Amino acid sequence: MQKGTPSTPPVTGRSHRHRFETPFWRKVFLAGVRHIPQAIQRATMPLWAGIFYGLVPSARRTVEANLTRAMGEASPAITHLRSFRLFVNYAQSITNMYALYVGRPLPVEPVFEGREKLLAVRAQGRGAVILTGHIGSWALAPFLLERTGVGAPTMAMAEEPNQELQQFEQQFRRHWKIIYTTGSPFAALELATVLRRGELVGMHLDRVTGSHVLLPFFGKEAAFPLGPATLARATGAPLVPVFMIRDGAKGFRSFTEDPIEVAHTRNRDADLRDATARVVAVYEAYVRRYPYQWFSFHDFWATPDGVDAGPTATAHGEGGTRRNGRATSVNGR
Repeated sequence: MQKGTPSTPPVTGRSHRHRFETPFWRKVFLAGVRHIPQAIQRATMPLWAGIFYGLVPSARRTVEANLTRAMGEASPAITHLRSFRLFVNYAQSITNMYALYVGRPLPVEPVFEGREKLLAVRAQGRGAVILTGHIGSWALAPFLLERTGVGAPTMAMAEEPNQELQQFEQQFRRHWKIIYTTGSPFAALELATVLRRGELVGMHLDRVTGSHVLLPFFGKEAAFPLGPATLARATGAPLVPVFMIRDGAKGFRSFTEDPIEVAHTRNRDADLRDATARVVAVYEAYVRRYPYQWFSFHDFWATPDGVDAGPTATAHGEGGTRRNGRATSVNGR
């Protein structure tokens, strides 16, 4: 496969699944968030994180491998300490999310850096694709963006593979506008309509569920979705990287980076690749800066499911992309 060349076979998501991904364990977790005082929750977070650190060894080993590539080699003791620190941060991040679900306030007001960049895009009457990753307190993005006056985005999400878990989570998501990209063949058209109305769409840049491109990430090629850049190119909306980072034990800091415009030349593949590469470079900088808040529990550099190991059949230019010898059109073009 050529470096930086878009690949089009559909693939499955790469989030880690384990036996605790059930409504029962979510209810147990929710009960703890609801009834245990927040100060005690924070003080005992290493204990709760340690339980899952021990019970899900596959996730622990994967986190250690990912952090080794991002941070460099270390002794076994340091490697274990790195992953444990990440587990503690992840437990706190999920706790904060569920706290908002049950109506508990954030312990402090978040600090916003670059908010004016999104407001400027909105003032132009344009929509924007807000891109974030599984880093920091990404799940708080709708809450915090609504609080700033920017407005909560329509979230593009994949459905939970466990339908019971999907139904359980749905009770907390009803406050937000969500389009499930794995539930309808018309999801891309719905998202494009939102953007053309001048509204915001929130997407993840580190979960592959469809067309993707291989790009360098910490010195090795990894797969990144082409969906965000495809939507942006079709609608004229910019890509805006936004990251919600925990700042100390109680605080949050929201970073909004410069909007990235997707070119619309005759070389569609190059347009999508170049815009995605620019976003990935921003993402890598944040992971490098906040490695213990990078919650990637799968092998980030593994080849996604469904990729053809043979040569990539990609048609460049305005002809679209070829899949299995057939030309496929682009939504919104």
